[in-house]
Amino acid sequence: MAFILIGPGINNPVPLKKLFHHREVEETEEIAPKRAIDEAYHPQHKFEDDVLVAEHLMSGAARAAYQAAEQVPVNKLLARQIMVSPVMTLTPETTVAEVMGLFRTRNFRHLPVVASEGGGLVGMVSDRDLLHHLAGLDVAYHQQPVGGGEVAVSELMKTPLLTAGVDTDVRYIARLFVERHIGAVPIIDGGQLVGMITRSDLLGSVMRHFVLELWA
Repeated sequence: MAFILIGPGINNPVPLKKLFHHREVEETEEIAPKRAIDEAYHPQHKFEDDVLVAEHLMSGAARAAYQAAEQVPVNKLLARQIMVSPVMTLTPETTVAEVMGLFRTRNFRHLPVVASEGGGLVGMVSDRDLLHHLAGLDVAYHQQPVGGGEVAVSELMKTPLLTAGVDTDVRYIARLFVERHIGAVPIIDGGQLVGMITRSDLLGSVMRHFVLELWA
């Protein structure tokens, strides 16, 4: 299972078909040609000659090189290979002021929240959550009472949240970021938080592993 929804008292696998939009090919329909093909300008032997020329160019060393390139193995890129680990965490009692200090000094944009007892993952706080809180806005940008720095992160953290396993294909995580507008995903192994992948980590992996087949 690639993704699991985790929160206080929640630990539910999420099938991929429920996460992503399903792209379907539109039904085709017959169309009429705008003009008939004039065979006088497209003799049959012309195509045959082009094939012979192409086969000649592909002979010898060129053909061998092309075949060798086709056989280069392309492996999956897994979450464990690009995640940041270990992960700095917060507790539900951490104050907004303390989180702001961490974001400012450590350049964080997302931090997971774990239970004070047991250390289980219970939520996530982002810089956007803090800005909404300090501006007195909810997730739908409706005006709310303006919060202060002494409010606990349990009041504004996102929960439950999607997590990925260490062996999740990174392409699924990239698609999750795009389709679900998510900026970070905690990585879980054996029920424990072992890493984090953010949009920046994903872009870094694209630069380091610039093999198009990995991202197809």
